[in-house]
Amino acid sequence: MDTKATGQLIAARRKERGLSQLELAKRLHVTDKAVSRWETGRGMPALETLEPLGEVLGLAVSELLAGRELTEAELPETAGKQILEGMRKARKQLWCGAAVMLAAMGLAAGLFLGWHYVTSVEVTDVAAADRTALTRQAERYLSQLNRESRSAGGTLSMVDLEQRGNYLAALCVEEDGGWDLCIYDRDAVFKNRWKANGGAFGMECGTVNSWNFGSPQREAVIVFGGWGLPQDIRAYSFEHDGITYIAPAGDGGKLLDLFVVPDSRTIAPANLALLDESGRMLPYPNPWQPERNS
Repeated sequence: MDTKATGQLIAARRKERGLSQLELAKRLHVTDKAVSRWETGRGMPALETLEPLGEVLGLAVSELLAGRELTEAELPETAGKQILEGMRKARKQLWCGAAVMLAAMGLAAGLFLGWHYVTSVEVTDVAAADRTALTRQAERYLSQLNRESRSAGGTLSMVDLEQRGNYLAALCVEEDGGWDLCIYDRDAVFKNRWKANGGAFGMECGTVNSWNFGSPQREAVIVFGGWGLPQDIRAYSFEHDGITYIAPAGDGGKLLDLFVVPDSRTIAPANLALLDESGRMLPYPNPWQPERNS
C-alpha cells in the first residue's frame, strides 16, 4: 500500500467534489487534521473509515487501497469490499488470538501462584506460627522420603521451631518416642510462606544428629537436633571451617539450632562436644549417643 499515492488520490477527489478538508472530516466524523495526515501520506484511514470515505469521494475501497482509479476490467468494486472484509477478518482473528493467548497466560499465572500458595504455610512470626500446618507438611514430606520409615503415615508433634534467614527448622517427635528434623525453604513467590524441602527422619530418643547442605549463595546451612537427652547437657560445641561454635542446649532434654554460615568452604560440622552448665565437657564417649554411653 502506497500511502502517498492514496493521499494524493483522496486530495484530488476531494477538490474535484468541492469539499474542504473540514467538510470531508465532518462527513466522516473525524478531525480535519486526520484528513490532512491522509492526504500528505503521514497516515491512513482506519478500516472502518475506508468504505464511507469511498462513498463520499466516489471511489471503491480497492481504489483507495491501490492509490489510483481502476478500470472495471482491472478490479471491480466488489473486490475492494472483499479486501476490506478480509482485512477486518484478519484483524478480528488477530484480536481473538491475542485474547486466547492472554487468557492462557492468565490461567498459567493463576495455576503457578495457586500451586505456590497451597503447597506452603504462612509464617511471619515464629512464635505465632501455625505449627499444626507446618507439622502436616513435615509428615507429608518425610513420608515421601521413605514410605517404610516410622514417620510414614504416623503422627508427629512439633516441639521446637527455629528460623535463620531463608530457612526454618522444626524438631518433631514421633508417636513411639523417636524424632525427626524438617527443614523449610522460604517460598520464591510469597516471601512470608514456607515449604518443607529437607530433613532427616527416624532418629532414636536420646540421640543427637545434624543435617547440613550448601545453599546457592555458597552458605553452609547446619541444623543440630536432639530429643530425650540427659538433663546435664546445658550447651554444646562443634567446629566448622576452623571456627569453634558454642551454643546453649534447650530445656527438657531437647536440642534444635539452625546455623547459616556465609562464604563457607565446607558444609559439614566436626568435633561435637556436650557441655555442662559451667561449659565443661561432659564425659560422654560418644556425644551423638550420650544416653547410651552414660
